[in-house]
Amino acid sequence: MFAKDSYWMKSGIYTMGQRVTSLITGFGGFYILVRLLSKDDLGAWALFVSVTALIEVARGGLIQNAQIKYCATASAEDYPKILTASLSLNVIVTIFSVIVLSGLAHFMSNLWHSPQLEMMFYLYAITTVILIFYYQFNFIQQSNLDFKGIFYSNLIRQGVLFIFIFLSWYYNHDIKLYELVWMMSIGALLGAVLSYFFVKNYWKITYKLEWEWVKKLFHYGKYVFGTNISSMIYTSIDQMMLGYLMPVSSVAIFNAANRVTNFVEVPLSSVAAIVFPQSAKRIETHGKEAVTYLYERSVGLLVAMILPVTIACLIFSKWIIIIIAGKDYVEAAPILQIIILATLIQPYIRQFGTTMDSIGKPKTNFYLLVFIAVINIGTNYFFISTFGLIGAAFGTFTALLIFLVISQVILYRELNIKFHHTFIYMWKFYVDGFNKGLHVLKTRKLRG
Repeated sequence: MFAKDSYWMKSGIYTMGQRVTSLITGFGGFYILVRLLSKDDLGAWALFVSVTALIEVARGGLIQNAQIKYCATASAEDYPKILTASLSLNVIVTIFSVIVLSGLAHFMSNLWHSPQLEMMFYLYAITTVILIFYYQFNFIQQSNLDFKGIFYSNLIRQGVLFIFIFLSWYYNHDIKLYELVWMMSIGALLGAVLSYFFVKNYWKITYKLEWEWVKKLFHYGKYVFGTNISSMIYTSIDQMMLGYLMPVSSVAIFNAANRVTNFVEVPLSSVAAIVFPQSAKRIETHGKEAVTYLYERSVGLLVAMILPVTIACLIFSKWIIIIIAGKDYVEAAPILQIIILATLIQPYIRQFGTTMDSIGKPKTNFYLLVFIAVINIGTNYFFISTFGLIGAAFGTFTALLIFLVISQVILYRELNIKFHHTFIYMWKFYVDGFNKGLHVLKTRKLRG
């Protein structure tokens, strides 16, 4: 087994720790906010978070992977040039984001019938400028395979907002949404300052900008950038369409049901992070057959992990909503039942993107995501207009089914991946788990 001080053990602990703490602070903050804010305010906050998450994910997609790739093999001479180019690209993207966000702030507040959103978007411009340094420091640490500072800076950033929400509940403070945006800025600032102390030994930039490196980083990251934007639009369009077609309070109800799926995101992200480097490595050493095996097995494992949660949510949806959001949101129960069914499709879709990237076909994933994002807009518009609030769940579920069918056809043609094989691996996971459980019980009984 690996030694405790090995790279994989440390990086694994910090990476998983970051995801778990983000889940806890995010869900914990929601658990309190849903009991403190009105449905209109909570819906406005959900829409605000959707837009700002889109900006952050887009920036990461354009810069992160490109910087990590080139810094990993850079010479001592090129390393500072790459960091300078990356920082410059970060600044350019941020300036563009601030201009677009400020220009659309009034329009979006009218579109979603929530005047307070306009000021929140203006305030967030401050946050996103601070995040230039926060993300730049994190990208540098990733490039140097140092995950410790990323964990602690993320903990500080998320923790500031959570502590403010908790203290507001404890001292019975009436939260204003703009206060939450200010807390995001403070958290980003403190996180960036802390991150600097972890990254200062790696922080080497030049005073001369090499535009050739800026172009290299941009061209490498543009497809990841486009994929991330399409993915975020595709995942958040249901809430955005609800805000446009229905009262903003409906977004709060939908968001309450959607929060449950956050728990599914942890195994999805963790397995995807493991499978990508394995797929990329095995296609070089063992050919496409190895990638076929990895896809079918990893999807089978994920479905096996998610299925019990899905069954529990289908049976106890009402009680789960009451526990998470309170009795005022009980109408979200049938929405949860549809959304949780959709999570069974997510492993197929998530691993499709990972597999396409690993075999050198990121464009395929990009074009399909753009297509499905457009389809999702159409299905959500139709189903929300026809069925109201629950139509958002039907619309996204329909788009996911279309995505599933198309992706499986592509995978079959490219890698001879068979859809039904994932269920064989799922069943094998349960059988192996049952047998291991019996073995442990027998061993303990014999020792006793």
